Amino acid sequence: MPKRKVKEEKPKKRLGKKELLIPPAAMGVSLLVTLVIIPHFAPPPTPLKVCLKGHNVDSFSIHPIVQVSVNGEPKLLPAGVGNDTLDGKECLRTIHTDSQGDVLHIEYVRPIRLSLGDFMKIYSPDNATIPIMDNSTGSFSEQHLNLSDYDISYSYYSEKNEFTSVKNASDVPPFRDNMVTRIELNSK
Repeated sequence: MPKRKVKEEKPKKRLGKKELLIPPAAMGVSLLVTLVIIPHFAPPPTPLKVCLKGHNVDSFSIHPIVQVSVNGEPKLLPAGVGNDTLDGKECLRTIHTDSQGDVLHIEYVRPIRLSLGDFMKIYSPDNATIPIMDNSTGSFSEQHLNLSDYDISYSYYSEKNEFTSVKNASDVPPFRDNMVTRIELNSK
């Protein structure tokens, strides 16, 4: 029987400097593309423009209070604020009302900092009118108030245990759970 030839092992080729630098360079380029270039050309949507996938399914959920008064008379927020139709589909916004009253519901996939100014963008998208619920006649009726007919003041219940007035709704600190804010409208 013929003897087999033993194959000689070739010594392993050592990687050069260039070959050693290719994987870290590729990772660096992909990180640059992911963190800098893609967000620059396709930034993520702002939380106010996001439609929630469902109700009460996100991990961050708070319930601040927004008291509305017109000429000193308390009014209520209507149900469905922040529940819009977008491209023919229902769209529940990050800030919305679950029912008629003075409680907002803010929910999102992570903790976010939204204020009364952000709520006003949802509550009065045209910045000209707001809907309120009036109970002065004994039964609830929805009214749309023209904001140009009123002087508007904003305030929030602060750590000083009093309502602190601010000039603009965006000057109110970010909402937290059970925070109380006020929107007061007085006829001009």
